[in-house]
Amino acid sequence: QGQAGNSSALAFCVVCHIKSACKEMAMAASSRFAFAGLFATSVLFGGLPAPASASAFLSYQAPTASQRGSDLLDELERVLGGDRRAAAEGRAAQFEDAMRPIFRSLPKTNGDRLNPSGVRYLLHRVFVERHGWFVEGLMSGGESWNSTSPAAFFAEHAGDEAEGLFERRLGGDGLSLHEAAVFAATLESLVHEETVERLHAALRVLSLDDVKEDSVSEHDAERIIDTYMMMLVLGLNHSTVSPSLISRTWTNIDAIYPNWHQTEKWVREIRKEVVSANPESRTSFATTTQVLEEVADRYGRWQDSECIALKTDLMKHEDGTSGRVLLKDFYGAALNGSFQYTESKEYLRDHGILDESNPSKPSVIISNYINGPSNCLASSKFYSVCCINECEALLKPLEQHIGAPDAPPSRIVELVQRLPSATVDAPRTLPAPLLQRLDEIAERHGGKVPIHGRLFAQWMHHAFPRECTFPHVSGTTQMASRKELSASHGHVLDTPALIAEVESYSGAALEVDVSTGDAPDKGTCELPWIAEEELFVPLATQSVPGRSLGGVLRRWAALAAAVSMTIATLRAAMIGKGAGGVYKTEKCMV
Repeated sequence: QGQAGNSSALAFCVVCHIKSACKEMAMAASSRFAFAGLFATSVLFGGLPAPASASAFLSYQAPTASQRGSDLLDELERVLGGDRRAAAEGRAAQFEDAMRPIFRSLPKTNGDRLNPSGVRYLLHRVFVERHGWFVEGLMSGGESWNSTSPAAFFAEHAGDEAEGLFERRLGGDGLSLHEAAVFAATLESLVHEETVERLHAALRVLSLDDVKEDSVSEHDAERIIDTYMMMLVLGLNHSTVSPSLISRTWTNIDAIYPNWHQTEKWVREIRKEVVSANPESRTSFATTTQVLEEVADRYGRWQDSECIALKTDLMKHEDGTSGRVLLKDFYGAALNGSFQYTESKEYLRDHGILDESNPSKPSVIISNYINGPSNCLASSKFYSVCCINECEALLKPLEQHIGAPDAPPSRIVELVQRLPSATVDAPRTLPAPLLQRLDEIAERHGGKVPIHGRLFAQWMHHAFPRECTFPHVSGTTQMASRKELSASHGHVLDTPALIAEVESYSGAALEVDVSTGDAPDKGTCELPWIAEEELFVPLATQSVPGRSLGGVLRRWAALAAAVSMTIATLRAAMIGKGAGGVYKTEKCMV
């Protein structure tokens, strides 16, 4: 009865979801997006793909009892070899400690394990916190967290067998804390292998690859490290980079990357620290490798100081306390000497940075801009180094104190009122409208607020608008990689285009409050609120054994995912055109 009941309940919920989708599509039929909605519906019901194509990990077979009982490290050694097993084992304990607070606060299965979307979310958070790494395949990129399996990372970088090793566990009961730590440690060990590859590339382009290790001079050791850092910071492909490209880049390094000399100085300090423990082998390959591994581990957090400086500069142009800069002021800053702030309106809109809830006063969301891909620096085949979301430092203490996936509004208010940020003092009293929003979220979830959901993230943006990004509905924005942006400069405006953008808003009329007929008070603002929930990691439901039932549930889940994609497409279209009823605004809460 339990199995049949759960299956029927899920089926009923999905059917209701489909009916709701059809109703929403019908409402959109009066707009120019009606054809797109009807076409999406015909594709959905006429050509729904097999469940495996909707989400890779939805079709995995549960592991056998022997697979569940075997030690993951032993399997890792069989697939990737003893050296990689040893490297992962040496790092796993540190990852367990770093992951534990987040792991405790995430929804888990009955076996205290995380499902694939939970593992992906956890790993992304931990690598950003630990190194400032935004790992390819782990960050959401504007999509939902269950859009791809985190194990897909290994297919490209360690082979299909390594991918299958983790997929089997993800597709069964999910991963325990220890297994998630082994996953992360294995990934990190692969990144460190790339460090050695890039070091060999530096030796090659400097024609030092045949020099004996004990004959490398101090000067050459520094040249090797500098060349390595240039390839990392500028995202040069170390497999194909040529000596001539390196030479040309050196000539123009100050123009290409104005903060190069600060970076160079910082790397020298790291080398001094490492060499002090190994003074007799200061120029050896092993010591240089150790220096560069330390650099790779620490660089993300060190360079985040540039992001803080960028935020401070943007706040000079802030519109009241909204956490936003009017678009005309954003481009005006670029015309007044800033070498940044030249991204096109299309780029800002596509990446969820442009707030057009008030069409007459489009503005740049400071936190979303800071965390956008145009501010990413170093990159490798595994990750990019981007600005670290300041909201992570605010969410972490909430996770530590709550220790659960959700909490009553009163508990959250108690904690947040004592929580300071870089721009918000504490303790403080949260305004009544913000408390009401929190109560509304709780009402949707049986009296408690899920702390890993879109609505709570939006609430945090209202509470800390300069630190927490505005969370868009998945599928309504995109997130180009640094490599994609580098391949095309179309997202950057030249000076004439900047002037035209500023002039287009210079004659804009002062907005009038239609309810009173008065112009708004200086310093007031309105922030958008989209009343749509998305749980980054679904709240745990009772696990149901049995392959046949699992297949049914996966098919319903695939259907629901397709419906959600259709809804997101329609909403994105309506948001882009400023359709009524999508955005609600309210006064700033800070």
